[in-house]
Amino acid sequence: EAKLQIEAEEGLFEEENPTFEYVADQYLEWYKRRRKASSYRKIESIVRVNLKPVFGKKRINDIRNRDIRRFQDDMIDANYSAHHIKKIHQVLSTIFNFAIKEEYTMKNPAREVGNVEMQENQHIDYWTLEEFKQFISVVDDYLYKTLFMTLYYSGMRKGELSALTWKDINFDNNTINIDKTAYNTNVTTPKTKSSIRIITMPKYVMNMLKQLKITKEPKQKIGYCVFGNYYDHLPATTLDRYYHKYLDIAHKKYKLKKIRIHDFRHSHASYLINKGAIPAVVAKRLGHKDVATTLNIYSHLYPSTEKEIIDQMEDDFKMADVLEFKIK
Repeated sequence: EAKLQIEAEEGLFEEENPTFEYVADQYLEWYKRRRKASSYRKIESIVRVNLKPVFGKKRINDIRNRDIRRFQDDMIDANYSAHHIKKIHQVLSTIFNFAIKEEYTMKNPAREVGNVEMQENQHIDYWTLEEFKQFISVVDDYLYKTLFMTLYYSGMRKGELSALTWKDINFDNNTINIDKTAYNTNVTTPKTKSSIRIITMPKYVMNMLKQLKITKEPKQKIGYCVFGNYYDHLPATTLDRYYHKYLDIAHKKYKLKKIRIHDFRHSHASYLINKGAIPAVVAKRLGHKDVATTLNIYSHLYPSTEKEIIDQMEDDFKMADVLEFKIK
């Protein structure tokens, strides 16, 4: 009887004050049913790699503010990037909010401590047009030459490019419709609603796509993937392998700096800015939610420095006008 009573009390204790690991697993189950698979994998990875090893065995009501602060200090000392630390803290705070809704606890120590006050590194890597020309000159496979040209001149994400079908390509209007993304073997909706967009492309890129469609066998149906086989999009691992193959060649031949495939997106933004595109145009082509997002990422690329603005102010009034004001 005593044994059964102890077990019952332990079970009640587990239910009323569960471990962080127990709550985190429940949160992940909830999240998995309601979010995209790609988003779930990112959150699950943070919980498994960063949070469970530190808080997993602790009771949810026994985690104090000081534990959160020490956890932040450890990540800073381990030279985690500001962006990564903030993301980890965000997930931690979300799990506590979930625990409050499930009535496991009444407070969120992560929210009370607050996120780390660190400046995120805004440095981005990109290629200028001349650097991109060096890279594309070594690409000897027509499919991949077309792929990289499309990527550079569209600003699409890698998943958005992989998910393209011939139905998305409008040769009459020289436009590409972007309304889906590929992740592993799945094709899902884009990252956000604002990611659904139609962009206009240069004619020479559209002509390359038209030639690719003609040369692919058998005759391409509108539902076939542009960069893939029939209804199967090009695997990310295959794309990465070919990209690094050509990147190594260009680096050896031209000393071209190495960037990620995702940096093609930054390269397109830089290209547009150097062409004088206003932030609203850049935001629309990249599928950003608003112009503020674009400026937050790329404001330092805009050439109008304070000195250049002051130089323009100098032309507002002639020296004679200024002297006339002084005399009066």
